[in-house]
Amino acid sequence: MIEKKITLVPIGDIDDSLLEYISQSIKTTFNLNTHLIPCQDLIGCVPEPVFGGRYNSTTLLKQFHECLPGKIFKLVAITDLDLYSPIFSCFFGEAQLGGCCALISLHRLGQEYYGLVEDKALFLSRCEKEVIHEISHLFGLLHCSDNNCIMYPSNNIIDTDVKSSSFCPSCNSLIERALV
Repeated sequence: MIEKKITLVPIGDIDDSLLEYISQSIKTTFNLNTHLIPCQDLIGCVPEPVFGGRYNSTTLLKQFHECLPGKIFKLVAITDLDLYSPIFSCFFGEAQLGGCCALISLHRLGQEYYGLVEDKALFLSRCEKEVIHEISHLFGLLHCSDNNCIMYPSNNIIDTDVKSSSFCPSCNSLIERALV
């Protein structure tokens, strides 16, 4: 039987303290433990960038799924690579709805990307929101129309900043049922 825990895989040079923060956010939100595996376990799964130095997130997710080491319940790859999809020219993450693999990009979550002064607290808040949002997709949650709910889609960084890191009552009920 597969143990219910979230496996984190850093793709690139991801700070250990950020991984610890994300791990704690997952534990607090979902009451699930995390497990860190090294990127080497997915070597060969990251292709060359194909669109202006950006990586196709859908292709990466498919390749990660094919490279999964052993029995994994849910896997979240965290990268500083810039992502795109056939639908969006750039965004912050993608997940297999009801599946086992999600991908989060830190590339556009820092204030520095927008030419502004670094704000560590804001960066951590954005990371937490994106990770919780994408993991929730893994548990089958869809986007929510409540712009304060964590499941509201982030079409830009302002959407991420405005929404809370919590579920609305409806989405909270859905995630509670999904976690049973």
